[in-house]
Amino acid sequence: MPGPRWCYTGRVHGQPVELRAPSELSEQTAAALLNDVLRHERGRAVAVDCGSLADPAPIAVARLLRVVEDGRRAGHEVRLTNVTTGLRRRLAGIDADLLAAPDVPAAPHGLAAVGAWALDAWAAGRRIVLLIGDTLVVMARPVGHAGMKWDRTIEQMALIGVRGTPIVVFISFLVGVVLALNGAQQLRNFGASIYIANLVAISMSREMAPLITAIIVAGRSGSAIAAELGTMVVSEEIDAMQTMALPPERFLVAPRIVALLCMMPLLTVASNAARIFGGYLIAVTSLKLPSQGYISQTVQWLYVSDVMSGLVKSIVFALIIGFVGVYKGLNVRGGPAGVGLATTSSVVTSILLCIVATAIITAILYAAT
Repeated sequence: MPGPRWCYTGRVHGQPVELRAPSELSEQTAAALLNDVLRHERGRAVAVDCGSLADPAPIAVARLLRVVEDGRRAGHEVRLTNVTTGLRRRLAGIDADLLAAPDVPAAPHGLAAVGAWALDAWAAGRRIVLLIGDTLVVMARPVGHAGMKWDRTIEQMALIGVRGTPIVVFISFLVGVVLALNGAQQLRNFGASIYIANLVAISMSREMAPLITAIIVAGRSGSAIAAELGTMVVSEEIDAMQTMALPPERFLVAPRIVALLCMMPLLTVASNAARIFGGYLIAVTSLKLPSQGYISQTVQWLYVSDVMSGLVKSIVFALIIGFVGVYKGLNVRGGPAGVGLATTSSVVTSILLCIVATAIITAILYAAT
């Protein structure tokens, strides 16, 4: 589709007026920018600084072009200055007289590099907070009032929970077997082999069950969330949804977050059961411990608080995996290669944050006891 034909060719007079395009070009900010253009006299040159639009979405570029077109139709000579590489790529095929000469900024170094990193971190933090806030608003709405899409949520529950149960149970069983065998090598030297039941039950319920489950879910479901949403961004499906007033937070983000919140505790319980059974099987068959004694030892020393602390961690891990996967997917840059990088980054970041979170929660629970 050819670019717009600018019809104004009148004489430009006066000093150029410099305006700055906002970093987030919504309908409101684009209207405010157009008002700033139109409030000057006809024929006045207006330069719009686009340095804040590093890699704008197509819908933002469309709004910017609408501002330029409406301004020129009103008799103003509107041009774009300080055009970034990302914006120039989006404007490929548009009339050449729209653009000023490209500015190639030098790579920052020293203190400037630290400042650039701080600004990028601030912008990323702001996007994460907005994403979490919009998602919580959708989750708080009642059903039928632009609230949760429960059909999509149930579908995600099946993908995350039902299809993920076999691999979680299998790996948990093997971890229980390995832990019982390694514990037996030391405990039998002291004639305390029966305490393998304590070792397996308590360590699994408090720490290993939620953490190992989170690692599996991050590698299996978190990566899938990032890859799916990243592919939708690259193919501009997200932009199409926003154009049709279909918020991604309602149709894509909230169902996945709620599904993780529901399934992670259940997967953690299944992981607990599989690990305890694996330890029990090895203790009874290989170590020749009495079956009733092992069960009694487990029931006697495994408290409800141990299980609840693991479930609390699983809920925190669900939020971390969900929001990291969604954020990485919705902020993909660079085409298909960017989808792969976002998927890898999602898994690594989720696992790192889960380990940090379990250390913090464990320290808090230890200090409270």
